[in-house]
Amino acid sequence: MASSAALSESMQRITQSKLNALKEQHDVYEKKKQASLDADQGEADLSAQINILLDALILHDVPAVVPNLSANNVLRFINQRRNDPSVSTAMLQGWKADLERCLDIHSQRYQHASLFGQLVTEWLEQPNDGPAAPRSSSSSDSGDEVSHESFEPVGRQEMYDQRKEWESLVFDTATKSDPEEIHDYLGTLFGSTTQSKKLTKTPLEAFRSTMKDFDLGRFDNSSMRWCITGLLKVDLLAPSKRAALSDIENNDLVLDEMADVLNIQLSNLDQWSWGDQPVAVELRRQVNGKYRVYMDEEILQALLIHFIGLKWAVHFKNACIKFFHSGAWQQSPYRALDKKARARREDYLGSNASIPRKNIRNTRRTDYEQHYFMTQLPSSVLEGSRDYGNIDDDMDNELGNSKSPMEIKQSLLHLVTTESLINTSLYGSFTILQSDFKWFGPSLPHTTIFAVLEFLGVKSRWLSFFRKFLEAPLKFTQDGPEAPTIVRRRGIPIEHALSDFLGEAVLFCLDFAVNQETKANLYRFHDDLWFWGQEDVCVNAWETIEGFAKIMGLSLNEKKTGAVQISQGSDAGQLSESLPKGKVQWGFLILDRSGDWVINDEEVDKHTEELRRQLAACKSVFATVQAWNVYVSRFLANNFGQPQVCLGQRHIDMVISTFDKIQQRLFSDATGASSLIGYLKRIIAERFNVTDLPDGFFYFPSELGGLQLRNPLIPLLLVRSVEGTSAQKDRMIGDWTKQKEPKEWIQEAFEKEEAEYESRKKRFDEGEVEGARYKSHRLENQPFMSLEEYTRYREETSAHLFDAYDALRQEPEVQGISPTSEVKAALEKLPRSGDTNSGIHSSWYTMTPYYQWVAQLYAGDVLKRFGGLSMGEKKLLPIGLVTMLRNEKVRWQG
Repeated sequence: MASSAALSESMQRITQSKLNALKEQHDVYEKKKQASLDADQGEADLSAQINILLDALILHDVPAVVPNLSANNVLRFINQRRNDPSVSTAMLQGWKADLERCLDIHSQRYQHASLFGQLVTEWLEQPNDGPAAPRSSSSSDSGDEVSHESFEPVGRQEMYDQRKEWESLVFDTATKSDPEEIHDYLGTLFGSTTQSKKLTKTPLEAFRSTMKDFDLGRFDNSSMRWCITGLLKVDLLAPSKRAALSDIENNDLVLDEMADVLNIQLSNLDQWSWGDQPVAVELRRQVNGKYRVYMDEEILQALLIHFIGLKWAVHFKNACIKFFHSGAWQQSPYRALDKKARARREDYLGSNASIPRKNIRNTRRTDYEQHYFMTQLPSSVLEGSRDYGNIDDDMDNELGNSKSPMEIKQSLLHLVTTESLINTSLYGSFTILQSDFKWFGPSLPHTTIFAVLEFLGVKSRWLSFFRKFLEAPLKFTQDGPEAPTIVRRRGIPIEHALSDFLGEAVLFCLDFAVNQETKANLYRFHDDLWFWGQEDVCVNAWETIEGFAKIMGLSLNEKKTGAVQISQGSDAGQLSESLPKGKVQWGFLILDRSGDWVINDEEVDKHTEELRRQLAACKSVFATVQAWNVYVSRFLANNFGQPQVCLGQRHIDMVISTFDKIQQRLFSDATGASSLIGYLKRIIAERFNVTDLPDGFFYFPSELGGLQLRNPLIPLLLVRSVEGTSAQKDRMIGDWTKQKEPKEWIQEAFEKEEAEYESRKKRFDEGEVEGARYKSHRLENQPFMSLEEYTRYREETSAHLFDAYDALRQEPEVQGISPTSEVKAALEKLPRSGDTNSGIHSSWYTMTPYYQWVAQLYAGDVLKRFGGLSMGEKKLLPIGLVTMLRNEKVRWQG
């Protein structure tokens, strides 16, 4: 998992100092505590015993954490006892027990802090850096308990197979595309664009002019910083180089020196090369099971290439957006409102009521431009490149207004589901087409890249630099120092902003080709292709995609290519022979012919076994927690699809059931545990001889002394309709909303639209329509338009259907839980924190619904054992080191 080599030595020293101080304080406290208890036992008088215990609390700064106990009050009450026998012996015995409990709780807090420190030390001293694989195939297939002894540092067969395939593509010198044929194809495609009356140039001429006007600029302190930030965001460099960049990020003197060197290289860019030594490359396993080949160039080279790549990526995206708005890009619904139909609506309804400003057609175009058009490229250099290489690892959005890659992937699922519901309701059927390019990055022919760039107007000086960048001399680090050096002849390297630009330049032409052929948009997520609509339009799109791939020297991935036709009602239509016959899949979901997404059990079983391997390879408790959080609570949860109104409650129930099955398979009776918590408790008991830990310890945030384990079921339960008996629903869950089913939103929109029609018809018949030309000779003595005509162009004319379309793409309403007075009081005793977005803190109402659930569910046992929600003194816990370790990129075993 995380690499200790990437950690600051000073942070390690600080952590060790904290742990040493913790041990010393704990030892001193226990000795003094025992001395107080011994003195207490030597006193015969109960009041004197209580006085000794009160002194112990004061001298050792032990808080009176037992409920309803006040040390000041107890002192006054035992003084009262001297002259007032009404203060009974039973009362004194109760106060004594409470004071002893306070001392014991303080001991438990020290013990817990010690355990926490040992767990962090274990994580630090036993990182999971080396590759691992099962010693024998039977170890993972038998269902036996997770074992650490079953792993050796050797590569798996699939690693060697994928490397062989990668090498066969990247080092292939055969020509895969014809530049002249590409130029002819693009000439025909872009030649179809016409010049706007307001423009002096055609869209293509304007695009080429923008390409020629590229200004690179120079390095300065600011650009050095955003370059470093961008490189640290992607998973490109080795941990040692990432650590070096982190160390210099805020050192102005070093940044200025480096900028001077890099500016010299920019001034002599025509003479730039990779140098005398080959660029190291290594295979890394991704959480989704694929292996990718990463270049590990020198820091200065990486900064230079990142700077140039980001500048070109931003420049090219801006040029594409201008082209999008040039009039060349087309879009209309399947049943478009023509001039005649528009004029009739104005006659009958008035110009103001004819077409609502917010409608489905306009929203589609806006959303496509903002969230799907050229989405891999950044809009500014500060945004940095998009880390699609590790999309399944993360959902965090640090891109300002832009969606993160995972957010785009999720929104695509929600959009296609919503479109399916809307289109089947409007037209009775709906067709979805999916594909992607096989090994797009490694297989993209260089001849294709340069033919496209040359056609689009990129200057020859830059084409020369791009060629040197692509034709890098490579050497695999896994092969040792004697490994041969081989020059890349095909493909683009992963995790480079410059590669993003080069790949997107080619795929931009595909986007435009499909748009021109269909008057609709290809929804493209990097090289994953999605298109939907009515069947004949999908056939045109598919033929365009196939033709493009052939001309550009690319291959479509048959395993990820498919189509499905969804029909309203029980009768499923026959899919056209012109469309591919594979399944339509998103993550671990398969779309069936009814329009429902179902879990791909085969994929889930495969990844459950892989998770078993990864957990077995974890050498520390914290690494196990980290593996679970990333693999289950992030990777699996993301690939099951985040809940959305369009997916309905059925999807939520399906995912909850699948998580239950995964845990049952992972932790069978043979593991000695029925859940992850049981498994973690067992290994902690074996390694550290600590038992009977509260469940809250595993789920509470690190700031409170917890392991910060994520429960993937809680986010689902927060948006699931609450189940209960009729009495429970009336008395207990009356305020909680039952989530509306997806089709109910559309049916409700149609009902509102019909009521609106009747209202407008009545107003028209009574002559109350303001601004309508209903008295014209065309409509004289004519009845109001029919309901069929009124609703014929709903994608453009129905405000109610737009409301349903918008609602279906929203997250379900969160149905949170209420805090008990005990939990609220315990929260208020926590230190106030400026960061109200993370974890459990002093204000219930600013906590996330997830941590509200965790706090209320697990607080009881934690409060009993530790007298509060904090299980250890934060100043003695190595929180900084834990945060640093968690922020390291995960290195998966295999």
